[in-house]
Amino acid sequence: MRVGLLFGTYNPVHLSHLLVAERLQRHSQLNEVWLVLSPRSPFKQGENLVSDAQRFEMLQLAVKGHQGLIASDAELAMPQPNYTVQTLEMLVARYPKHEFVLLMGEDNLAGFSQWREPERILELARLMVYPRPESGLDANSPWLRHPRVVRVEDLQMTRSSSSVRQAVGAGGEALEDLPPDVAAYIREHGLYR
Repeated sequence: MRVGLLFGTYNPVHLSHLLVAERLQRHSQLNEVWLVLSPRSPFKQGENLVSDAQRFEMLQLAVKGHQGLIASDAELAMPQPNYTVQTLEMLVARYPKHEFVLLMGEDNLAGFSQWREPERILELARLMVYPRPESGLDANSPWLRHPRVVRVEDLQMTRSSSSVRQAVGAGGEALEDLPPDVAAYIREHGLYR
């Protein structure tokens, strides 16, 4: 089974996350895409997160009815801080017959050299990279020439969780950016105000 892994804090999950997951699933003939909830990114220490439990509830609501999209809490039970390489090692050991593909935006690939053990990550999973506006990725990046890295040209995530949070916090509902059940959950629990 080929499984795409789309890691994120999902604070909150929005429609672009689902769109990217579904398009990459079709583009790469992935059986499933697991949206893996990260407790806290080592690169986003200042970000104000709602609880892990609430973000996971919203993630489950978001993938409901989307065939092949799975909300995963695999990282929540791991010791913190946790790094992608550790999660991949755990998943490869737990699911030895699965082939994993790490799905990421160009903004993450731009800083990939700073990740813990990037070469080991590429041993454990292929990388599929999609464009992000103003990613800062150098077109001559050696990562783009790596044989286990594929760049998908015709897909771009334009929304960001921070812009959705700002819109909700400013009194806007940002409903057009959120799955309806997630928007209802945010209203019901008074999140991001």
